[in-house]
Amino acid sequence: MAWHLAERGASVTVLEREAAPAMGSTGRSAAGVRVQFTIEANVRLSLYSLPVYREFRERYGHDVGYRPIGYLLLVPPERWASHLDAVRIQHRLGAPVEVLTPREAVAYVPFRTEGLAGATYGPWDGVIDPHLATHAWVTMARERGVRFRFDAPVRRVRRSGSGWRVETPTGAVACGWMVNAAGAWSAEVAALAGLELPVVPKRVQIFLSEAVDDPRTYPLTIDVGSGVYLRSEGERILFGLDDPAQEPGFAEGLEPAWLEHVLRTAVRRFPWFADLGIDVRGSWWGYYAVTPDHSPVIGPHPDAEGWIDACGFSGHGIMHAPATGRAVAELICGDAPGEVDVSAFGHDRFTRDHPVEAHVF
Repeated sequence: MAWHLAERGASVTVLEREAAPAMGSTGRSAAGVRVQFTIEANVRLSLYSLPVYREFRERYGHDVGYRPIGYLLLVPPERWASHLDAVRIQHRLGAPVEVLTPREAVAYVPFRTEGLAGATYGPWDGVIDPHLATHAWVTMARERGVRFRFDAPVRRVRRSGSGWRVETPTGAVACGWMVNAAGAWSAEVAALAGLELPVVPKRVQIFLSEAVDDPRTYPLTIDVGSGVYLRSEGERILFGLDDPAQEPGFAEGLEPAWLEHVLRTAVRRFPWFADLGIDVRGSWWGYYAVTPDHSPVIGPHPDAEGWIDACGFSGHGIMHAPATGRAVAELICGDAPGEVDVSAFGHDRFTRDHPVEAHVF
């Protein structure tokens, strides 16, 4: 969003707690990008963002590692009707999502077909390289005059006239607008200004296998019933599973017991996991910034003039970064909304008990 703001002539300073770009949650993500969401607002974020990544080299001259390996969703009978409702939304908005039988889906990745009603495949979906993408945005923003201050965690935020004064160990910054895009730490940043924000950190563990003997590139495949996901990472398999029982917080490290649980769960749908070698040293962990409905908060904070939150993406941050950057720039610069409508992601939805996303993949 720094680049989008600078493109509109704004003077921008980015404060980053890490020593370099992509050292936080973005660099530790599974880096998936997809259009297969269940409601229109999220589909529209993807339909704006994915073409940006697909055409990034042509538009901006940088490689972000976009690979259209697809997303393959394996759906049980109890979720099939609502899943097809979502497909109808995706089709209406122009997303090329294919509906498959389980036997047709096996052509993409080997799995046990019992207990499935069907599958969907998104050929626009795929992955990007989060490090390449972050460095590309930083380079482009610097070319537009954006100032980046690394090793600059925010320690204090207070009102200063009609704007804000933000203090870090390396000095203070005065600004007219404050954009809180601190990911899993966003609620902590808001609290420094006396604001409440329904975003909590949650550790995510991502595992990497040893090389597998299959020439196919597996799409990012999600067994919707169990939540297990996997995709090819070169000759290896990247895989994981969200832990719904894990308490929010900044837990650290990989847990062998959780890896065992993931493997035991995965083998029910993917029997070949029983023989899968695991590269524990190559596996990693990071944080999701999670909201009550697993969709982002994008928009002005109701209790603070000149404060915009852009956080709580629940694992979809880099996926929807292009759309979010444009939307935030439009809000701050007073432009008429363009292709990106983020009204569904405002703070008021929590007070109205109006969740955005019906299902979580």
